[in-house]
Amino acid sequence: MYFWNIDALKRDFLQGRFSQTQAFYYLVLMLVLFTLPVGIWGDNTTVWDKASLWGELVCVVFGTAVAYKSNGGRDGREFLERYVSLSWVLFIRLLPLVILLALVASIFRDIFISDAGYGFTGYDFAALVLISLIYYWRLSHHMSDLNQSSFSGIQVSAEN
Repeated sequence: MYFWNIDALKRDFLQGRFSQTQAFYYLVLMLVLFTLPVGIWGDNTTVWDKASLWGELVCVVFGTAVAYKSNGGRDGREFLERYVSLSWVLFIRLLPLVILLALVASIFRDIFISDAGYGFTGYDFAALVLISLIYYWRLSHHMSDLNQSSFSGIQVSAEN
């Protein structure tokens, strides 16, 4: 299982060394990590709570559609395996950015709103949308790489 080396993961895909069992492990980890924060963020009572829910839904639907197209659409190969596994490595790689943007949003909230109670704000919403856009942009980029016959100087034969 890869946590950072996305080129090695892509190489495994292209050389046919990625198994259904590996896909299962990536899926389980991703579902756990994406599910945990759902109960933590906001209480769904402010306009920003609702906007973040709908914004994230739009990003997920359109981002996944773009990733699907980048993988070759209906002629693509191993979409689920690639989507889940690349998502895991991207999550680990983007985690420092997520933490940084959360801190910046928190600082802006404290400086400009100065509310003692927590409330999901426009700053939080902007950080969430920015992270989602970056995530799906990079996911689509890596899916597109896998749709090519070579990447990063590694040529893969037509047999694989």
